[in-house]
Amino acid sequence: MCSGPKPCEACRVEGIFEESQSMLNEKEAFPDNAARREIDGLPAKCPNEGCPWTGTMKEFEGQHEGQCDYETVTCEACQLHILRNDKDRHNERECEARTLNCKYCKVSFNFKDIKAHDEICTKFPMQCKDCGKKKIPREKFPEHVKTCAKSKMACQFSKVGCHAVVDNGKQHDHEQSSIMDHLRMVLTALSSVVLVQSDGFGEYQDDCGGLGLYRAPEEKAVAEAAASGKAYSNSSSSRAGGGEGRRDSNGLGLYQAPDEGTAGASVASGRGRKSTVGLEQKVTALENIVCVLSRELERSSLTQEAQARQHHLDQEKIEGLHSKIRQLERTLTMRDLKLSETEQTLTELELCTFDGVFVWKVADFSHRRQDALAGRSPALFSPAFYSSKYGYKMCLRLYLNGDGTGRGTHLSLFFVVMRGKYDALLKWPFSQKVTLMLLDQNNREHIIDAFRPDTSSTSFQRPISEMNIASGCPLFCPLAKLASAKNSYVREDTIFIKAIVDLTGL
Repeated sequence: MCSGPKPCEACRVEGIFEESQSMLNEKEAFPDNAARREIDGLPAKCPNEGCPWTGTMKEFEGQHEGQCDYETVTCEACQLHILRNDKDRHNERECEARTLNCKYCKVSFNFKDIKAHDEICTKFPMQCKDCGKKKIPREKFPEHVKTCAKSKMACQFSKVGCHAVVDNGKQHDHEQSSIMDHLRMVLTALSSVVLVQSDGFGEYQDDCGGLGLYRAPEEKAVAEAAASGKAYSNSSSSRAGGGEGRRDSNGLGLYQAPDEGTAGASVASGRGRKSTVGLEQKVTALENIVCVLSRELERSSLTQEAQARQHHLDQEKIEGLHSKIRQLERTLTMRDLKLSETEQTLTELELCTFDGVFVWKVADFSHRRQDALAGRSPALFSPAFYSSKYGYKMCLRLYLNGDGTGRGTHLSLFFVVMRGKYDALLKWPFSQKVTLMLLDQNNREHIIDAFRPDTSSTSFQRPISEMNIASGCPLFCPLAKLASAKNSYVREDTIFIKAIVDLTGL
């Protein structure tokens, strides 16, 4: 825009400058591109402390402004002033108001509330101290404690006197082995309950003859009053009136009128009969309880015997299933072996030839060479090939780090005669000429070596074992020549070896 501390003359002439307001008339103003270019080309430096950025004003406004890592910004959550390049770290690790998801129940919480949530989270993993099992959700932990085989609990007969504390898994065994003890405890508890209940109607007392006689509640009060007045009773026994003194079973000297002796005896007799009837009723009730407990014991014994028989049957079934599983495992093992043999046969059929000419592709050459140098796999065997469908079975043996006289300096290649299905129909010893080749993948200079078998060597007699002793070229190819950049024997980490068996005379 055309502006400055003083209006230019052109603005005055054209009337686009308003003197009264000292402002441009925006409707008639136009951009000053020359000034804009001059401003854009001015050198600029970022005003944020620590920022090393420098450039032009145009670059600052278009690329750097609002994106400077050293610019101070405000965290939207906690309103803290931070540097822009620290914003991501602050939001993820430092902001006190950031929102996090509980890693157990996936519910969102404020950062300062997440620790308190861990104390009540229903999915929080807990560990059983008894069995050591870990990662039990808190909501399922009480159920685990009840069913944990190693968790100890008091016997359910603890209320009647059993103090045993046993594992959850052994509660049933404890109950079965302690049936009689538990029954005695229950009987004792029931007896004590009956005696306690009888206290509301009366109590038993032992007289001088050792009989347990029933004493009514009112008699108890009378006896206590008589005991407190013992001195007075003793003095009244010496009086000579219409009655006489006596000492009763409690040792109390009480006055007895002449006509009261018979009546007192009859009353005592009646009370004795009542107490006897009460005792008989209670004995009958206890006998009924014992009968019920005996029937329960018999029922438990029968149940235990049935469970033992069922357990025996289950064990026999389990043993039968185990034997079937073992048989199936053996069958699967045999099938796996047959499958492996079939796969190997298919692989051989895919790669083998029946015309005495065989090309062997050796891939992953550098890795195999390192294995040979380290001694992990010094030799490689090729798939089998044949002179004809019913002819000699043969293969190649390759030492990538040499063998014998060529160890460490040459590539060694050997020819091996193998035992075949039709050896009985073939001419022995093997006497066909063998040509071995390392192919130049540019088809320029192949490395070729040929030999005619020594018929006196065991390597070419009819095989007795799976294969004869290898025979061939320990100095087949120098390793230096193989690694030379001028040659193309190794390309894409692969080499090709060719064997040709002369079939003349077969």
